[in-house]
Formats: sequence, structure tokens, C-alpha cells
Amino acid sequence: MIKFFRKTRQKLLSENKFSKYLIYAVGEIVLVVIGILIALYINNLNTEKQDSITLKGYLNNISKNIKADQVNLDRIAVFRDSSIIGSKYFMNIIEQEDTLKEQYSIYFSEYFNYNPWLDKYFQSNNSGFEALKNSGYLSKIQQSTLETELYKYYGLVEQIENEEKYLNNFMEEMKYDIYKNNIVPPIKPIVRKGVENIETDEDFDKLQNFFNYPSVVGSHSRNVGTSYLKELYKELLISAVKVRKEIEKITKG
Repeated sequence: MIKFFRKTRQKLLSENKFSKYLIYAVGEIVLVVIGILIALYINNLNTEKQDSITLKGYLNNISKNIKADQVNLDRIAVFRDSSIIGSKYFMNIIEQEDTLKEQYSIYFSEYFNYNPWLDKYFQSNNSGFEALKNSGYLSKIQQSTLETELYKYYGLVEQIENEEKYLNNFMEEMKYDIYKNNIVPPIKPIVRKGVENIETDEDFDKLQNFFNYPSVVGSHSRNVGTSYLKELYKELLISAVKVRKEIEKITKG
């Protein structure tokens, strides 16, 4: 094609057809420009297509992370529910003047596995969101509903992690005091043989000593007031659904 254009120009010049040569040269330039523009357009289309594929990959990873978060949230919410109920039952026992051994038995058989000293907390996987931010592709969803919901979601995650950190640190201090002062070992044999089977006043004294020890009471009293965490879990679950719906609009669209 280039050789053809060159021969045509030379022919026009040799025939002294300068005006036609100028028209032809301008036409040739226009064709070249059009060719370049078409090439750029195709290249832009390919780039946009590849960018779209890459962005969808990041968003799909975030959606998978949040789906796993939802499972973890359900588990920790169930634990927190049972733990709060157990602590309320505990507080009810110590507020009574006379506690029946059946009440002690119920506490240890039904609620002690959810005691407040267990180091339970919500763990979120934010690797997908961090990868998106580090990639520079976050700019592709700037000022969108998805961007707003993502920051809201991970803001709630951070808030929950901080609240649980404070709670677990407090419980760790209480637990350290309980074990340092040898409060738990005396009741272990009683729990193993079954509280409902205890007969001696000494065993009752050991149980009452455990139930009335300040750090034990303080732990359960603090745990009763953690219903706010359950509300945060609910809020995060609602946010998770919104984020995944917004992601689906982009990845399935």
C-alpha cells in the first residue's frame, strides 16, 4: 500500500500536476490519521475490556471474602447470644439469697461452655479489598454506591474489631486474676462428678466462693452488657448483603 502511494505521488510530480499532488497528499494524510484513530479506538476498547475483566476479578474476590465473613458473623453471633444468656443466668444466681444446687448444675451443663473468658472474636478477611486499593482499580468505582458501601462495610469491621479487642482484653485480665488466685481448680472435681450430686457443705462453699469471687462476677456483669455487639453484627450483615448486590450488578452486567 505504501509503495502504491509513493508511485502515485511520483507520477503526479513528473507530470507537473502539482495541485492534484497536494490534494492527493492531503488525502493520504487524512487516511493515515483515520487509520491511527481506528487503531487507537481498537486499542482503547481492548484496554477497557481488560480493565473490566481485572476489576471484576478484584470485586469477585471481595464478594468471596464477605461471604466468608457472613458465615463467621453468624457463628460469633450465636456464641455471643448464648454467652449473654449464660451471664444473665449467672447474675440471677448470685443475686438470690439461697441458690439451689440444680441452678449451679444448669449453669455448668448449659452455659459454662459459653463463659465470657473464652477468647472469641470476629475475624474478617479484607485481603480482596486491600488488593483492590493497592492495584489502583479502586478509581474505577469512585463516587459509586459500591465504593460508599465498601467503606461503610470495612468501617464497621474495624469498629467491631476494636470493640471486641477491648472486651477480650478486659476478660483476659479477669481470667488472669481468677487463675492466679486459684479460684477454678477447687470446683473442677465438683463439676466433673456432676453438681447435682454434691452433698457436703464444703462443696457448696467452694461453689459459692467461685460464684462470688469479684473477677468472676465482674466478668459476667461486663458480658451481660455486650448486647451492643450483637447490634453491630446485624448492621454488618445488612451491609454485607448490600455490598455483594452492588458487586453483582457490575460483575454480572
